[in-house]
Amino acid sequence: MKNILINLLIILSTISLFAQNDMQKSISDSTTTNPAIKVIGASFGDSIIIRWAPTDVDAWIMGFNRGFNIYRITLNDSLMAVSKRWKKLNDELIFPYSIPKFKELFAKDSSDNYALIAAESLYGKYGASGKTEIKPKSMGEIILESEDFKDRLAMCLLASDFSALAAKSMGWRWVDYDISKDSNYMYRVSSPYIDTLPVQLESGLVTVETKKQYRVRPFIAKVDELEKQVNLLLPRKYHEKYFTGFWFEKSTDNGKTYKRLNKLPFLNPLTDQKGIGNKDYIVYTDTFPENYIPALYRVIGLTPFATITKPSKPVKAMGKDKTPPALPDTIITETLQNNKIKISWEYSKVSEDLKGFYIARSDKPKTGFRLLQQEILPKDTRSYIDKNPEVSKSNYYTLICVDTAGNGSRSLSVLGYFIDSIPPEKPTNLTGSIDTNGVVTITWDKGKEPDLYGYFVYMANNKDHIFSNMTGRTIPDTVFKDTISLQTLTEEIYYKIKAVDINYNESDFSDLLLLKKPDFIAPTSPLLTGAKVFEDSIVLSYRKSHSTDLAYYYLLRKNNSANWDTINIFKWDSIPEVLSDTDLKPNTKYTYALVAIDDAGNSSAIAYALTAKTKQVLPKGKILQFDIAKKDKTIEISWQYQGNKDDRIFIYRALETGKFKLIKNVETGKLKYSDKHIKPYTKYRYRLIAETKRGYQLDYTEAKEIVE
Repeated sequence: MKNILINLLIILSTISLFAQNDMQKSISDSTTTNPAIKVIGASFGDSIIIRWAPTDVDAWIMGFNRGFNIYRITLNDSLMAVSKRWKKLNDELIFPYSIPKFKELFAKDSSDNYALIAAESLYGKYGASGKTEIKPKSMGEIILESEDFKDRLAMCLLASDFSALAAKSMGWRWVDYDISKDSNYMYRVSSPYIDTLPVQLESGLVTVETKKQYRVRPFIAKVDELEKQVNLLLPRKYHEKYFTGFWFEKSTDNGKTYKRLNKLPFLNPLTDQKGIGNKDYIVYTDTFPENYIPALYRVIGLTPFATITKPSKPVKAMGKDKTPPALPDTIITETLQNNKIKISWEYSKVSEDLKGFYIARSDKPKTGFRLLQQEILPKDTRSYIDKNPEVSKSNYYTLICVDTAGNGSRSLSVLGYFIDSIPPEKPTNLTGSIDTNGVVTITWDKGKEPDLYGYFVYMANNKDHIFSNMTGRTIPDTVFKDTISLQTLTEEIYYKIKAVDINYNESDFSDLLLLKKPDFIAPTSPLLTGAKVFEDSIVLSYRKSHSTDLAYYYLLRKNNSANWDTINIFKWDSIPEVLSDTDLKPNTKYTYALVAIDDAGNSSAIAYALTAKTKQVLPKGKILQFDIAKKDKTIEISWQYQGNKDDRIFIYRALETGKFKLIKNVETGKLKYSDKHIKPYTKYRYRLIAETKRGYQLDYTEAKEIVE
């Protein structure tokens, strides 16, 4: 017995971690922040059962120490009080059973395991003292043992829902037999008021209409028949309102006898864990070794009044085969004479419940499949001949394997095709036009071939150029629209097309179609390529337009404005090599553009807007003297400089015909430099450049030569 009790404690303590809040909600749907008593009640015909429980651990301890009184007042049919006086139903305060009373009870009968759990939860830790009240030594002990109290309270709540004796032994149950079937009642459960305590235990109230007897009954809404498994589904919203647990029973002799499936009351809390249940249904799962053995299932509800309901109406269910047959090893197609296609397959994994095969066909590889035969092919069949394949379309085939339970599996599709090397006739009557927006419309006559798949459209700007495929893939229509740029130098454009059948045989090109572009082609854009900046001017380099019908070039400029100003106009044949803009402000940004105008007045687009900034006026610096002289095996370079102390002198050297390269830069405080890296009988050239700290050039010298 001791081992049984320990196991039940472990199981129920685990369940209570899920069910604790639900058990409290079963007492009352309302909530409070103070320690309180929550009460429910129900009429059972000849009696009314009243159940109550504490809202939390504090309320539990307060009720344990103070006890409970139960009062009743009679109500009329409108649920209004007949009398203002409450009638006390109990002669003595109701307390939980003491340890001696529990011992006396279990000495007579210890079969109620839930009463044992209630006793163990109530006195398990404090039983050695023999006292009948829970009185920790200090508030610190209460805090340290709070989790233990919560677990114990959860087990007591659960045990009281499942056992009337457990509820009574906890001091949480009262049965009122002194009732009238024509009256209604309100009950109040309270604890004695102690004015010396700062916090009181709030009373609980419940109204019971005698005529509305508690006749709830669970029901199985639906079943899921799976592979060697049946799931019984109970609507969660209804069943959690009236029941705290369930017994599930099964009959394999058509209802003559039922066997209980669960050893403990079944609880199915709301959880995200797969297979445990869901928000809509409480789910109980029965598993077994074989399918197709029908059974009857029913469920019995356990109410929070520790009563059990009548069994639900039985439902019939059984496990069903849900495993589809294996797929074939290979599938191949073969083209036969007289436009027939043979589909063959190898199938090594033949199961006992394999029924046979279906063949389906589509002109697409993944969708649109239709069965080719109404009767299933026997399971030993390994080939099928399609006598009427689509000659003008693609023929994709798939094999559907079906077992005796109706489970099916479908293979990947394979293509069956005819050998066709005859191309379509070339397209004819090709016509077209170009509108003023550059939209090209081309039409042609549709070919008469039954296996015609579509057309390719090709284009070139010159009939001697390579034609480009404009569609990329075949188009089914006989109209093609293209959009071309009219801002090009060419005045003509050429098109031709090919026809393609379903086997991708291509026809010869159609006759060439020449289309004239509208005559308002703008010239190609000239391009500004660079700028040299000075303090009061900017010199621009450019590339000319490639058009042959030019009239003018316009040089445009803007400065801190969104609008362009024309600052110069050049005839197309007399535009200078570089374009200069003078009388500018120093250290100022200017943006330039160059456009071309043809003899029809069409203006080119602005290809590139070039922005340049004039140099700022810098402090002057000047190299006053520059000398070079040979000394021993070095060349001495000397100079005089008038300028800022932060300026630097850059020394460049070059061979007789080479380019100048920087060999040294020095501060302006130094007035000479010795070049030791020289070779005999070699002519060297030197020059100096003065620059500011920020890299602005101030002065430079002409080159001087010397021979080592």
